Amino acid sequence: MAQEKAGREDSRGKLWLEGIAASLGALLALGTIGIILWDEWRGEGLPPDVTVEARGVQEGRGGFMLKVLADNHGDRTAAQVVVEGQLRRGGEVVATSETTFDYVPSHSHREGGLFFAEDPRGFEVQLRAKGYVDP
Repeated sequence: MAQEKAGREDSRGKLWLEGIAASLGALLALGTIGIILWDEWRGEGLPPDVTVEARGVQEGRGGFMLKVLADNHGDRTAAQVVVEGQLRRGGEVVATSETTFDYVPSHSHREGGLFFAEDPRGFEVQLRAKGYVDP
């Protein structure tokens, strides 16, 4: 009789553990489904929105480097961001330089430089992001 009672208590213990395991499994499954639905409802967000600004000039042996900051205000990462800088005088383009940023993640920035033979401080500087690729 003692063995029979111990067997029933052992079965109750196993059932209790099985119930906990099943509840945890259900919670994980529901959580996963919830995350998938939330992500689908939210969508991909805003596309990359890259702005570029000048951050100073450094003189080197071969000319001048205009430091630039590329800032992505969008919700998605931009890859292969091409940035163009022009030196202008009286509306006329005097020199052009380009650089490419490998990645500019969402809501972040990257720094780089554009090289010119002439000092950019003596010109009107026009900067723009020309394009990007979805990574």
